[in-house]
Amino acid sequence: MNRVAIIANPAAGNKKLLGKLEMIQKKLEQKSPDVGVYLVSKPGDGTEIVRSIANHVDMIVSVGGDGTVHELINALCPLPQRPIFAILPGGTCNDFSRTLGISQEPEEAIEQLMEGKIAPVDVGKHNDRYFLNFWGVGLITQVSEQIDPDIKRDWGRLAYYLSAVQSFSQPPSFFLEVTSESHYFRGYATMMIVGNGSYVGGMETYFPRNNVQDGLLDVLIIRKASLEALRSILYSHLIDERPNSEDLFYFQAKSLQINTHPVQKVDCDGEKKTFTPATLTILPKHLQMVVGHDFIQRTRHFFSIEHFDL
Repeated sequence: MNRVAIIANPAAGNKKLLGKLEMIQKKLEQKSPDVGVYLVSKPGDGTEIVRSIANHVDMIVSVGGDGTVHELINALCPLPQRPIFAILPGGTCNDFSRTLGISQEPEEAIEQLMEGKIAPVDVGKHNDRYFLNFWGVGLITQVSEQIDPDIKRDWGRLAYYLSAVQSFSQPPSFFLEVTSESHYFRGYATMMIVGNGSYVGGMETYFPRNNVQDGLLDVLIIRKASLEALRSILYSHLIDERPNSEDLFYFQAKSLQINTHPVQKVDCDGEKKTFTPATLTILPKHLQMVVGHDFIQRTRHFFSIEHFDL
């Protein structure tokens, strides 16, 4: 007997899916005899719900945006036994659902959920918090999110940050020290971003070989926001090779120790509530998540896809 819990945020940016909650519940009830719907109205609600039901359900379905997903996985990930986690994208960017190959069209996303294909997915951890997409300091926390949609579509979020900083007479920088099991960096930087997922701000990111099943974090340090660095990042994405520029330092790691001077505010999956210093680790295959066909095609050489019968 499979038990499913739908946790929905009515305040999420995309109302198309949220208006279909009753239909989602009825479709799930065709295969599962026990489907509960829980609504969140303020930060912390999702955490309390997960803690109260996690031991009694087989699957938790997030209906909301990236903020809802972030809160729910931070409640799920510390648990010794975790139910399957699914995302029905109801926000504006829906970054990790894109990484998982989940359709942004509500009806298609619901059908993917009903198919019940699941896969083990890596989760990032910084100090006592968890993330699915990215962790960043520096420029990524300083530049406004109100950016020209044409630039976002054509160049991607990071390219915008790099090009925007050209208007600064003295681009802001900070002292950064990073230690991993295989790499060491000590010097000044304008930004550091650590990736797990493939999308930021609804667009594919800048790690050419990103995979959420490889047990590795992708690390990109931008010493100086130069045109050469920008071209290298864009070119590396096209040719599927690591960026190569004197202004960039790219590597992969299982864990990181990060110190800065001065202290930097952290942007973690869009949440800006923590500060450096920080210890980052990757938790391989930590969550079982519902995935779509595109994800299966991209990662078929890593782990087998399982089927969860609703």
